[in-house]
Formats: sequence, structure tokens, C-alpha cells
Amino acid sequence: MSIALIRLPGRPEEAGVLMLGLTGESANEPIRIVLVSLLLLGLGGLFSLAASGTTLIDRFTVNQARRILANSATPIAAQLLNRVVDLVFAAFALRMLGVEGNGQYAIATVTWLYLKTVTDFGLSILAAREVARDPSSAGQLIGATTLFRYAVLVVVSPLLVVYLTIGSTLLDLSRASIVATILLTASLLPASYAEAINSVFTGYERLHLPAVLTVFTNLIRFAIGLLALDAGWGVPGIATAAVIAATCNAAAMHLALHRQRVRIAWSLTPFQAKQLARAAWPLLLNGLLITVFFRIDTFIIQAFGGTRALGIYDAAYKLPNLLPLIPSYFVLAVFPVLARQTGDDLRRSYELGAKFLVIIGWAIVIFTLLTAPLLIRILGGSTFLPDAADTLRLLIWFAPLHYLNGITQYAIIAVDRQRDIAPAYIAATVFNISANLVAIPLFGYRAAAVTTILTEIVLLVLLRRSVTRHLGVVDWSVLLWRPLLAAATGCLVGVLVRNISWVLLFPLALVTYGIALFAFGVVRSQELTLLRPLLPRLRLSRSRV
Repeated sequence: MSIALIRLPGRPEEAGVLMLGLTGESANEPIRIVLVSLLLLGLGGLFSLAASGTTLIDRFTVNQARRILANSATPIAAQLLNRVVDLVFAAFALRMLGVEGNGQYAIATVTWLYLKTVTDFGLSILAAREVARDPSSAGQLIGATTLFRYAVLVVVSPLLVVYLTIGSTLLDLSRASIVATILLTASLLPASYAEAINSVFTGYERLHLPAVLTVFTNLIRFAIGLLALDAGWGVPGIATAAVIAATCNAAAMHLALHRQRVRIAWSLTPFQAKQLARAAWPLLLNGLLITVFFRIDTFIIQAFGGTRALGIYDAAYKLPNLLPLIPSYFVLAVFPVLARQTGDDLRRSYELGAKFLVIIGWAIVIFTLLTAPLLIRILGGSTFLPDAADTLRLLIWFAPLHYLNGITQYAIIAVDRQRDIAPAYIAATVFNISANLVAIPLFGYRAAAVTTILTEIVLLVLLRRSVTRHLGVVDWSVLLWRPLLAAATGCLVGVLVRNISWVLLFPLALVTYGIALFAFGVVRSQELTLLRPLLPRLRLSRSRV
């Protein structure tokens, strides 16, 4: 495997774009040395960080506001870095595996995704909530939830065997896909233990440490995966890399937990298992519904629109697919706070967190509406224009609603009413499937983008009832209509200056959006005082003569 820089030929607007390419030669020694060095860096960084901890970040988190900032910003930055590493890995793997090999691994990873969702059983959030309320329960919850996940894996294993057996004949599953699926299933053993420990760190409001550990874990997977591909192991080689990386991550998480002086109680009685299942099954159902919620339109577009329509829609979906990183980690950061609060304090914390996410969501909408053609040109070239850009401009409107729904469901979980979430997601999923089946054949693939937005609205309407019932009366105009007016004002200014200066386009639109947030009463001066604890304190000392 030798690396070459390939300059894309043809269109002047794409001149100077460089991408990684691979020649057909075997890997030379310098490249192997680089990969081995990355592997050693990943191993060294993973275990040294687990043993020493994140001292600098710990010193920064001296108050609640800084803890929320560190526990949201650090995981988001880590995941963004991981996505960059994944893209680089894909640039190599796609060329070495080819279309067929990539399809073989895709089937294995989708199967693994469903298995992971089922075996997790919604226990990650449940355990984090209980640890936030009672830190002394951490050891018992790690042991019980890990054993519960293993029990679920044992229960579903016969179904997996049947699927692989039938799939090899009826579904044309290749031997490589079957081996990769088995290996990825095996990776759930160490991953389940690591996830149980991760829930404890979430409850302790220390999300930054596991987040940084994932960066080094991903380096390990990257290096071993490319070395395995170079050795000719193909799809099973990538799966083997995932197993090794998951095992290393679990060992590092165990080492990090040891520093917290938590003693694990490895016990799971039938009564405890029944309690966990009863409390967590709505969260499991939500996880499965979310998977269907975001995947079903792909199959319907393929069936009614064909490969080209799906390619355009998938290109437009690349950016929105990154957006859930922001609310997921921010909500995890504030979740322990929500879990400890009650009454008006809980409602105010929910409103403040929801307002923060909605404001960010509308800023993303403004940026995307104004720059969609440029984003698509960078991502896929002019071949996807203007269809993918137009689709992106439709699809991006889901972001503020998705952000609001994300923190809303966690607020409901915080008051132990997770059972109210399942019916809402069932109704939203049924609506999503039905609307896509009707709209896509009639109006084409862009109808899927509109359906995504409408589904978020349906979900919000259903979740809103639970919020009003259990948290109290919320000023929804501040979370919905007023930010929309502010965003419309910012977009209007952006459109007016678009033909004058592209450099000033987004800055002027963003400044106008910020001013409009104050003018429409979305942001109040007293709320800005909450940001003061994030700033370092300046200590002025008087010198004595």
C-alpha cells in the first residue's frame, strides 16, 4: 500500500482539491512504521490517560457552569476528531475493499448496531441517572447492568445464529459478512462493560475523561484496521480491529474507574433483573424506534426513486448527520443536574438548556441556508448541484426541533416518567413511515426531508404534554416562535448582502440574529449573568510598600 496524492482533474471550481488515493502496490516499510507508531501512540495515550486522569480539565471544572461546559465541549470535540479519523480510514478502506467488500462490512455493522441497541437495553441513561442521585450505588450498578447486558446477549444469540444461517442461503450473506458479524458481536462483551463504567462517569459529571479515551481508542482501531487490510484480511480484519480496540477501551475504563475507588459488586438477582427490565424497557424501545426513525426513508427512497435519488439525498444528509453530536453530549452533561432537581428549579433548568440548544440550532439553519451550495460543492462536487443543496436547505430545518426534542425527553426521564416517551416515539415512527410511503412516490426524495421535519413536530407535540404535566407550565413561545422570527431576520439580512460580499455574509447574518434574539425577548440580560462563572477569575493583589 503506497499513498499518493491525486489532484482531481476537470472543472476549474474544483482545482486544487486533494484527496488520498492508493496504488495497487503492497505496503512499503515507512507506511507500516507510521501505522505501528500510531498504534503505539494510541495504546500509550489510552492507558497513561486512564491512569493519570484529566488533571487540567478537572482544575477547570470548579463550578457547575464549568462542569457543564467541559462535559459537553470535550465530548463534542472528541467526537468531531473521531469523525475526521473515520473519514480518513474510509478513504483507505473503500479503495482497498471495493464496492462489494464495503457492502459486506455494511451488512455486518448494521446487524451489530441493532444488537448493540438491544443489549444496551437503555441501561446507560438509567444507570447515569441513578448514580447522579446516589453516587454510592455506582459499584452495584456497574456489576448488575453489565451482567444484565450479557444475559440479553445470550437470549438474542440464537436469533443471530438463525439469521446468519438463513442469511447465508436466502439473503446471500457472504462468508466474510458472517465472520465480521460474529466478531463484532464478540466486541459487545468488552464494550458492555466499558459502557457500564461510562454511565458512572456520566453520573459523576466527568464525561470529559471517557470522551478523550475514545480518541485514543479510535487511533488503535484505525492503525490495526489498516494493518489488517494491508495483510489481506479484508472485512474480517476490520472487525478484528474493532474487537481489539473495544477490549483496550474496556481495560482503560477499568483502570480509570479504579482511580475513583469504586468497588464493583458482581451480582444480579432475578428481582434486580426484573427491576432493571421494568425501568429500562421504555428506553430500549426508544432506542429501537430512533433507529427506525432515521433509517426508514433510505429504503423507501431506494424503492421508489432509485439509486440516483438516494445518492442525492444521502449527500444532502451528510451535514445533518453530524448535528446530533451537539445536543447528545450537552444533554448528557446537564442530565445529572436535571436528575437531582425538582419543581421550579427543574423547569427553569430545562427551559435554559432548551433555549441554549434552540439558539444554536437556528444559527446552524441560518449558516446552512446561506451556504448550502458551497457545502455541497466541497463535499461532493458540482455533480450533486443544485439538487443536493436544495434538499439540504429543506432538511436542515429539522435541527432546532431535534435539539429541543432531545433535551425534552431527558427532562422527562429525569422525573422518572420515561414510560411517557415510548408512546410518543411509537406515534412519531408510525407517522414517519406512513408519510414517507405516501409522499415519496408522489413528490420524490425531497418529500423525505419534509417528512423528517414534520415528524419532529409530531414528536414535540406529544412530548409537550408530558412536560406540562410533570415539569409545569413552560413558555413555549420563547422556545419556538420567537427564535424562528430572530432566525428569519438574520436570514433576510444575509440574503440582502449576499450579492455584496460573501465574506461578510454569515457574520452579518449572525450578528443580526443575535440582536434579534434580544429584541424578541429570547435572551434576557439576567441569563447572561449565568455565563460569568465560565470566565476565569482575575485576582488583583495590592502591593505593599
